[in-house]
Amino acid sequence: MAGAGEQSRPTFDEYRPMTDISTPVKRAHEVLRHVAMCSSTRMVEREVLKEVVLDTRRRFVGCLMLPVTLLFFTFFAISSIIHEDVAYKHVTEFPVRSVLNPMLEEGEDADNSMLDGLSTVEDVWVYLENTFVPFFFRNQDFSAADLPADARNSKVLEYNEVLGGIKMTLFRGPRQPCGDPLMNYLTCFPQGPGNVISTQQYGGNISELYKPDKNASYWWSGHDSILKCQDEGFINCGEQTHDVQYCFGGGCWVNDTIPGGERPLPIDMWDFDRRLTPLREELASKMPVAQSAVAKLVEGPKNFEFRLQANDTIDKTMARLMYLKERGWIDEQTLQMKIDVTLYNYQIKVPRLCNVQFNFLFSRGGGVFTTQSFEVSALKTFNDKIVIVFDLLFALTVALSTFYIALEFLKDMKTGRLLGHFTLANVVTWLSCAIGFLHLCGLAARFFMQKTVMAALDGYITYQDDYAADVVTKAAANVNFTSYVFRVFQTVAYIVFMFRCFLSLRFQPRMAIITTTLAGTTCDLFHFFLVLLPTWFGFAASAQLMFGRRVQYFSTLTSGFCFCLQIMLEGEFDWPLISAEDFWFAIAWAWIYMLLMVLIMLNLCLAIIMEVYAQVNRHQGETMTLWGHIGYLVNRAIYFKHWVPDMEIWERVSEMPQCIVVDELREAFPLMPAPQVNFLVNASRNAVRVIQREGIDVTYTVQMLAAIHISLEEVANDLVKLKRRGWMGKGLEVSNDKDRDFVKEILSGISMQTHWMHLTQEHLSKIYQKVGITEMPTSDWKLIKKAEVAPPPVHQGND
Repeated sequence: MAGAGEQSRPTFDEYRPMTDISTPVKRAHEVLRHVAMCSSTRMVEREVLKEVVLDTRRRFVGCLMLPVTLLFFTFFAISSIIHEDVAYKHVTEFPVRSVLNPMLEEGEDADNSMLDGLSTVEDVWVYLENTFVPFFFRNQDFSAADLPADARNSKVLEYNEVLGGIKMTLFRGPRQPCGDPLMNYLTCFPQGPGNVISTQQYGGNISELYKPDKNASYWWSGHDSILKCQDEGFINCGEQTHDVQYCFGGGCWVNDTIPGGERPLPIDMWDFDRRLTPLREELASKMPVAQSAVAKLVEGPKNFEFRLQANDTIDKTMARLMYLKERGWIDEQTLQMKIDVTLYNYQIKVPRLCNVQFNFLFSRGGGVFTTQSFEVSALKTFNDKIVIVFDLLFALTVALSTFYIALEFLKDMKTGRLLGHFTLANVVTWLSCAIGFLHLCGLAARFFMQKTVMAALDGYITYQDDYAADVVTKAAANVNFTSYVFRVFQTVAYIVFMFRCFLSLRFQPRMAIITTTLAGTTCDLFHFFLVLLPTWFGFAASAQLMFGRRVQYFSTLTSGFCFCLQIMLEGEFDWPLISAEDFWFAIAWAWIYMLLMVLIMLNLCLAIIMEVYAQVNRHQGETMTLWGHIGYLVNRAIYFKHWVPDMEIWERVSEMPQCIVVDELREAFPLMPAPQVNFLVNASRNAVRVIQREGIDVTYTVQMLAAIHISLEEVANDLVKLKRRGWMGKGLEVSNDKDRDFVKEILSGISMQTHWMHLTQEHLSKIYQKVGITEMPTSDWKLIKKAEVAPPPVHQGND
């Protein structure tokens, strides 16, 4: 026990401060007010109405540019489709492709007459002899009759002409002892990268091919010889002078010294290696490396060229091809062989060039890998009047978009928000405007390049020599390369423009549900992919180790990634091919992958998106549909004279009470049109109905329950304290129980006397009313009327 002089320690309840529950109480009031407003058709909340006004102002500016953005995309699409004319390009390209490398039926295997069936050097020569060269060198008309010598331009598929013939380019690597000490006795043929390209003359002596009926005059020294010089195709003519050289007589001649070569070759800034479509992109780095474009410009061409002329007879062409084969043009040092053919078609709508490029890669691992590339280019940019109209309309939308985004930039710069200007939407808009201007410039550049090709065609038709053929093929190659780059550029432009349209759709309330959903799933999907990528990588890497040796889809990690994605999306794969070896491992890999990636991961991704979509849809509520929004814009245009500006509404509403009656809104804006009033009221009601659609947030509920619990606890503590102090009324506290009983009796007596006095007062008031007297404020009595007293009754008998 504490000593007498020791003060008692205060309890926790005595020094505990009052808990601040004002915030939960305010939230509770806000929730109750929103719930009340949800069912009211004549009242709106001030803060909600202000938010609706600001949101309407923001959406209206974006909706004004939405048609321009959609027209921007539409005009570009129509213009590019007409310019590219893909349907006619397909008609020109597909027959050539189907002959040189036909499609295989299911279960059919390719042979050496098809590009996909080549595996050895002998197969390459068989393909060239039996398929490739006979296809391009027919020299016959529809009736299979030989064409005259002056009319031979090698007709292909009746309506296509070969320009300049077939150009064959060979790259050779060095022959050297192997660098490994364990293999010093072996000879290696490096395939690159970083190895020197060999330019040494090879192929032995041409005299080894001489026969009694095929002497020197037959091969190269006669008037109508097979070759143009004795070592054609086996010597490099351009290494020393870095210039285009041609084979004549006994050696090489520079282009300005050849007989009849006083026509200078124009400088060509586009003289780079053109696009090569590899057998598979991921295997390109494993193939033999030829001379790069930069090295070609610096060191000169280090290759061996041979051309099969278009105006030669088929017999002479085949003899020239056999010359290359018999002399060993392709040997163990060969890295790559490229074959280029340019076809000219002027029968379909506008003149077109079809460039066919085959690339044979001789891998040091054994075997021959092949690639093919087809590029069709029109020689007329504005092939229809309607395309000029759409080009002008597209230029107009580009100008409008640039003007709009420039104004926004100046506005942000004046307000000091320069960094805030570069949002995702504005950056995409700037990028789309830049791409639009580049597209227009590309059309102009392609127009002038096509004029160059037409001039080269005139020279080729006039001279029909190697120089003219080289000029026209170079010009055609430049146009084809430009066409390819422009096509890739347009493909990227489609993606950027589509993304811009996607961002612009957020200004339409109903379409904003989709854009908001995707934006809301970004964080969750990012973390989802952090889990998915290691799993995906593990399956691809394990499949590469087990199946990559025999299945090309898994030969590299990149292709394995792509094929695993295809399996996950399609759920299909070539099971016999995968399970041909390592059967039980293939079963385990396939089952685990299908269960984990296809059934779980893919559906989990869809679940994340659908959950966010449901939340966004509930939050948005009954927003305006597309046609409803169009109607709103039409009404705004009809009532534009009386349509109240948004900022004026916001300023006036800020001065109005918390709960605004619709009639008060009409009184504040008497000229406001009915469609505007209805829109503001309906939008405000939809905004406050979010509580009905989504319910109260869990944190709000917890805070309100905590506030109620704290308040009840404090009330209970206060009652306990009052009871301890003996509180019996305001200003009356009696702590002793005996005294409390006396006080209770006194208070009861007072209460009883008060009750009887109240009854007496009521009885007197009734008597006053009967006698006609009322009590005045001055307590004087006043006679209202003479009282009529009834006579006393007469008593009779015993009464």
